[in-house]
Amino acid sequence: MTLSLLPTADDSRTNATFEEMMWALSRPGIIRTLPAGGLAAMAESLIDRECSFHVEDDVEFEQALKRSGARAVSLSEADYVFTVIDTQDKVSRHAVLRTGTLAYPDEAATLFAPARFGFGQGLHLTGPGIKDSVTIAVDGIDSSFWQMRERAIRYPLGFDVYLVDGDSIIGLPRSTKIEVL
Repeated sequence: MTLSLLPTADDSRTNATFEEMMWALSRPGIIRTLPAGGLAAMAESLIDRECSFHVEDDVEFEQALKRSGARAVSLSEADYVFTVIDTQDKVSRHAVLRTGTLAYPDEAATLFAPARFGFGQGLHLTGPGIKDSVTIAVDGIDSSFWQMRERAIRYPLGFDVYLVDGDSIIGLPRSTKIEVL
């Protein structure tokens, strides 16, 4: 009997998605395109039974993540947070996101939020992975989010952010400085 070690189509898709996610964090502000699936594909590439997550206002998506064996937990305990942050009220609830500890900064949360690229508020980005600076426009994120994020980040502590527009993503690691224009 011969065992096939070739990756399945699902393996190839999740690997390609994970690679795009890594590049998005490595090159903040640069739009990366996922092979397919947007937010669902990102979750599929990251979530497993060793993870915890928090989903707001999407029962169907939460149920899909639970089928992976991952644990649904409170916002303040989650490894991965899938949410909309388009109002000041929604943003203020996220001030409890995990930021890691000095001994374990990797225990911080990762936030995923829908956005629209090329419209809305201008953001000037600087930091590691950015040559000089990058300016982007993002809609669908309340302006108070950027202030809350700045207060939460004391590098290496903080949380990473993925903004998702369909199959396009922008990664914003905690090391990125963001100036609202």
